[in-house]
Amino acid sequence: MANDVKSYTLDEAVATALEKNRLKVISQKSVAIAEAQYKQARSTYWPTLSLNANFIRRDETAIFEFPAQRFDVAPGMLPPVEVPALDVDLLGRDTSHYSLEMTYPLYTGGKRSSLIEQARLGVDIATKEVHRTNLQIVQDVKRYYYAALYTRQLAALAEDITISFEVLRDITQAFYDGGSESVNKLDLLQSKLAHTLAEATYEELAAKHQAALAALSFTMGLEWQEQIQLGTQEYPDAANSLELDRLIGQAEKFNPQIEQLALAVEAYEAKVDEARSDHYPTIGLMASVDEFNNDLDGGLSVEENEHSWQLAIGMELKLFDGGLIKHRVAAAKAEKAQKEQQRLLLSESTATQIKHLFIKTGAARKQVDITQQAVETSQQNLDLSNRAYQTGAVKTEKIIEANLLDAMVRANLARASHDQALHLAEIAYLLGSEVIE
Repeated sequence: MANDVKSYTLDEAVATALEKNRLKVISQKSVAIAEAQYKQARSTYWPTLSLNANFIRRDETAIFEFPAQRFDVAPGMLPPVEVPALDVDLLGRDTSHYSLEMTYPLYTGGKRSSLIEQARLGVDIATKEVHRTNLQIVQDVKRYYYAALYTRQLAALAEDITISFEVLRDITQAFYDGGSESVNKLDLLQSKLAHTLAEATYEELAAKHQAALAALSFTMGLEWQEQIQLGTQEYPDAANSLELDRLIGQAEKFNPQIEQLALAVEAYEAKVDEARSDHYPTIGLMASVDEFNNDLDGGLSVEENEHSWQLAIGMELKLFDGGLIKHRVAAAKAEKAQKEQQRLLLSESTATQIKHLFIKTGAARKQVDITQQAVETSQQNLDLSNRAYQTGAVKTEKIIEANLLDAMVRANLARASHDQALHLAEIAYLLGSEVIE
């Protein structure tokens, strides 16, 4: 049914997203395109065969006019022989021609191999892009899943304090109606106001939780009508120990974006070879088999012309181009150097990001340890304050303060836990892995 709500653990949400998210489909199509381009480049190792056929009808018969000539057979003895101009039929009106032609490059100065190498590296770059897309999908799922878990914890906390303030309001109302000297009109108003603010906060957090679930559902590739909920209450276990040097070293090896730029450097090296190949001649083999038919019996339409074949070797060498090849080589070298600098910049940037997240993760872990102890203290303070209030030993504002203090401590614990899990997910993304090993 459309109204059924399905629960997803984090692993289930990640698996669903990797199956249904459209970004993965798009990146996989890029690999298919790159593979087709690679096969296209490799096809130059094969000869090209083409069959040509055409039928021609002329407006009239093709004629060769044999010019008039004069021959002196026996000068002084016989008069010259005059041969008038003669029209000779060469071709009839209808002609058919068939040919099978083959071309094969024998030598290209390295251009063919450099183009193939660029295409092969293009496949590798597209494959790394798929890996990068998968990591981005996992990262997005984790981000929205943690956001949904965090807002759910805050909403549950707001609901608890709303119930506590509702009880406080009712008790204060009972004390006030009973004429107790321990409460007054101001205490009653404060308890009502605290309950109203807590209830409004709960509604706001509940709405944010639903928004986070909607974002998570979209990232998972689900239909917008599908309703989901979280299948876990806790964040994944944090890594016990992290070594900054090891993390940065892993990112240098496995970060897909860094790998893509390293492959791009290789591709531009092949592009330099491609540009340099124009300094060398291009040699090709050409062959053809022809069949020629004409409706004229004679002229050019004779048996020797009807069937023929040709075999040729051709060469092209550019002698002068105004420096075009030299500048192409220089541009390709500059582009290669640019990609290398971009790779170095990305490596340094990634290392800096990992260091920053490493520091933030350590701070979040310390906050988790501290606030876990503070939660126990705040709970004891709240219990004692509630008992004291029921005996009239403390004022209403003290109970409100104790509840707010307990809520603040618990909210800080939820935030620190969320930040620690999110920072670890961000580190894993930069490492080029779904998890930190």
